[in-house]
Amino acid sequence: MSDKCSSPRKKAVIMAGGAGVRLRPYTFILPKPLLPVGETTVLDHIVDCLRASGFGDVYISVNYKAREFEGWLESRKADGMTVRLYKEPRKLGTAGSIGIIRGQLTEPFCVVNGDLIMNVPLDKMYLRHMETNADVTIGIKGYQFTIPYAVVSKDGDGLLETITEKPSYDFFINAGIYVLSQSVFKHIPEDDPLDMPELIDAVRKDGGRIYVYDIGERWLDIGRISDYEKAVELINQWKA
Repeated sequence: MSDKCSSPRKKAVIMAGGAGVRLRPYTFILPKPLLPVGETTVLDHIVDCLRASGFGDVYISVNYKAREFEGWLESRKADGMTVRLYKEPRKLGTAGSIGIIRGQLTEPFCVVNGDLIMNVPLDKMYLRHMETNADVTIGIKGYQFTIPYAVVSKDGDGLLETITEKPSYDFFINAGIYVLSQSVFKHIPEDDPLDMPELIDAVRKDGGRIYVYDIGERWLDIGRISDYEKAVELINQWKA
């Protein structure tokens, strides 16, 4: 991705309020978005990805270990972006906290989970959202799952029908990256918890336009210790 901002200044929200339970004991010390990856942090990596895609205003929703984020922000070098923290009064879920700053989000905006390592052209996803006049665009990624055993099927009498050795299945998964239009705010309560799947379901039931966008392969959710430990290796591969 290029550092040039070829599109107008855009806004993004990073959801960084989770406790990172699956990453304990690491997250007893630091919140998940501030865990180190090489010479930087997960959060720096997300912010830099947004900057490279032309996002100039970033709002970071915090809750767990909020003071640690204040220290991070004070030490961050100026890079032409405006980065602000805002604290959830209580845990409001992966979509509920957006309602706190609804007055600041007057144009379509990007929402990114705070536990991602990625090298994704978010500007292209944003442009696609605008072109389709979508209410919600969901970033998706291909995922292959292999069953590590031979899979057997049988008929009603117990006779063998098929046996397949270690079959693989291809899916698309939700990558935790979204572009939302202002129309979604009618589905976001003022001060009640709401997760993103619930918001998307409410928009769908209301007849809203929901699109998906394949973000490609340069993406990793570090929610598990095994994934976090391979993050640095992946980043180095992406730079090569």
